[in-house]
Amino acid sequence: MKVVLVGALGACGGEAATAPLAVSAGSSPRQAPTSREAASAASTGSVTASRPGDAGAPAPKAAGTVPRPQRRLTVPEARRYMLALINRDRASQGLVPVELDEGAPTLAGQRHAEDMVRLGFLGHWGSDGSVPEQRHTEAGGADMVLENALCFTDEAKRVVDPKGLIDPEQVERAEAMFFDEVPPNDGHRRNILKPTHTRVGIGIAQSTETAKELAVPCFAQEFVDGYGSYTPLPAKVKVGATIHVEGTLSNGARPTGVGIARVVTPKPIPTRELNRRRSYPVPKPFQMYWGPGFVTPIVAKIEGPKIAIDVPLSDKGQPGLYEVSIWAKIGASEEQTMVSLRTLLVE
Repeated sequence: MKVVLVGALGACGGEAATAPLAVSAGSSPRQAPTSREAASAASTGSVTASRPGDAGAPAPKAAGTVPRPQRRLTVPEARRYMLALINRDRASQGLVPVELDEGAPTLAGQRHAEDMVRLGFLGHWGSDGSVPEQRHTEAGGADMVLENALCFTDEAKRVVDPKGLIDPEQVERAEAMFFDEVPPNDGHRRNILKPTHTRVGIGIAQSTETAKELAVPCFAQEFVDGYGSYTPLPAKVKVGATIHVEGTLSNGARPTGVGIARVVTPKPIPTRELNRRRSYPVPKPFQMYWGPGFVTPIVAKIEGPKIAIDVPLSDKGQPGLYEVSIWAKIGASEEQTMVSLRTLLVE
């Protein structure tokens, strides 16, 4: 018996999040470039999942220098195996390895993987209307997160097996689907190969096997770069409330500004609609606050690697899920990059 695992593949963000025009005081307007890594292309693919040795099962790619486990894996073991495959793929392009972050990135990824298994969908929105940066924030994360996701899309309700053992070949197939993409539909591959990634969280969930159906795992990879530390934000405030945004950047990041975006308050999404949504657009800030030297509603205080500002949360008085981003220039680059993205509910 075979179960088809279908993926509408795309790294987090169907469109680039852009910083609105940054106008330098006393000079010509200057456009703050887009955060390219927040963009992705969407594609579709499929892989047939079956028991080892089943006739007709496509052979996964050899794991290279990563030895294949000779038994099924617990979820923590499967995470480590997927990490090894990710780092094998990064090494093939001359990139340094990433570390497994079992904190917020893995908690957010596990939440999403289990959600997809329970309802049989694939996408970056959750059944509760949540989005990747919201799940990461609610798990305690503060960095910019870029998500890869893979699952089946039959919209059948299932039960997650809390003690499910994962076939290592399924882990290999999932990583191969991400990594073997070709341009222009290679958002997952580019996410895996982003040179500045330092950590990844991995969510893996599997349905309970039944007499009629094999257990098939779903996956979520949550990549982060880790450019600094940030003071906590409240989880919920009233429209018009002022919040304090502060961060200390590192790893060659020079803070430049703070952005505020808004999307509608999340609400449950029907499974069929979840499967129609393929790539996720990182919201564009409706307001940017820059440092000294720019025409800006409120000037952000920037001292070396530190940035701090008090900003009001009101998009024409509308409630919603507000997104607070911190922007920086990395190393010698003059490109504006979103290094932190967090969410909070505004009522």
